[in-house]
Amino acid sequence: IIKQLNLKRTDTVYEIGTGKGHLTTKLAKISKQVTSIELDSHLFNLSSEKLKLNTRVTLIHQDILQFQFPNKQRYKIVGNIPYHLSTQIIKKVVFESHASDIYLIVEEGFYKRTLDIHRTLGLLLHTQVSIQQLLKLPAECFHPKPKVNSVLIKLTRHTTDVPDKYWKLYTYFVSKWVNREYRQLFTKNQF
Repeated sequence: IIKQLNLKRTDTVYEIGTGKGHLTTKLAKISKQVTSIELDSHLFNLSSEKLKLNTRVTLIHQDILQFQFPNKQRYKIVGNIPYHLSTQIIKKVVFESHASDIYLIVEEGFYKRTLDIHRTLGLLLHTQVSIQQLLKLPAECFHPKPKVNSVLIKLTRHTTDVPDKYWKLYTYFVSKWVNREYRQLFTKNQF
């Protein structure tokens, strides 16, 4: 996984989910600074003890959905995210951060849904980022073993197709279009 991240010694990294600190330790070895956000109190305490002497790591005990990413500095995001929060987290990191590259371990089916331009999420994401699978991770790679396969994906920010001033209108249109609520978008004479 680390080899796929393409991190440099000059990179600042925000990690979603410190867990026991295994990935955090490796991220700190190859980047300038790691800020790792962990919600679970037990895991936060465990990783705090393990990483307390590492000057390149800052741990934050907070819900990632409440965290405010900086908007002035350049950084990358890395995370093995909870599958049941995948949609919320991917929206957070794409629409509320300024990360140049985002690397996430997600459930394989979720990854496929992010590519589907017939879904609201896919249409919204593709205006901001390109998404590619870097690595397939079988369930056996994890403990405890999940019931699904996972993938490491990379989201690379590009110039948006939708100007900021039209973003709310675009999201409204996409939502209505995908849900086939055409009458709220067009009059009968426009059909």
